[in-house]
Amino acid sequence: MRELRVAIILSMVLAACGGEEPDLTPLPDDGRFRPPASGERTTEALACDTLVDAHSKRMLSLGCFGTSRTCPGFLRAEFGAECLQYDKGSVDGCLEFYASKTTCDELKVALEGCVITAYTGTTPAGCP
Repeated sequence: MRELRVAIILSMVLAACGGEEPDLTPLPDDGRFRPPASGERTTEALACDTLVDAHSKRMLSLGCFGTSRTCPGFLRAEFGAECLQYDKGSVDGCLEFYASKTTCDELKVALEGCVITAYTGTTPAGCP
């Protein structure tokens, strides 16, 4: 019985000590790819630029016509907040997702078809 109490107390302490974690509510079944989070955080600017640049370069390599989204509007449209922190592992997963596309039609929907992990509650009082 004592071990059970210690385990409960320890789990409560560990839960209280953690920082903001990704929202673990069930994800919508909307058919979009959501790469796993790594726990390493990155800024909105770096995440957005990395995604949009990779998508644009892949479009060029496939000889696709059109334009990519622009930053920071691309992420802000998805998450509805300015200057959130995002998970680098999920950004890297989307880069791999884009690279796996072999036709222009697949790539055109890939930008909206891959969703990175945002850390809720990380909006600063203004963008750094």
